[in-house]
Amino acid sequence: MRPLKSVLGALLAALYAIAFIVAYVEYRQHIGQWFADTALVLGVALPFVLTMRFLSGGSYDMTGDDSLKLAAAALFCCALAWAIGALLEGIARAIFRLARGRS
Repeated sequence: MRPLKSVLGALLAALYAIAFIVAYVEYRQHIGQWFADTALVLGVALPFVLTMRFLSGGSYDMTGDDSLKLAAAALFCCALAWAIGALLEGIARAIFRLARGRS
């Protein structure tokens, strides 16, 4: 079995982690204000929230105060970004191999 290596996947996961950290810091600076966690919950963690809503049957509560849910969301979203990056990198490598083999 090939080891799971992807430069593009790692880069996208790192960028997603940075976006998560920036959104959380912005939330912490505006804690207690109305819609303070909107960028965090509905912006950066949206793939996690939508997945959990689908799995739970339509309702999933998450706020900026839910530390464990935010950690799970960060892990899920970074893994998703890595998987998408790895898929795109694999497709690009396959196209490059095919193009190189025909010339």
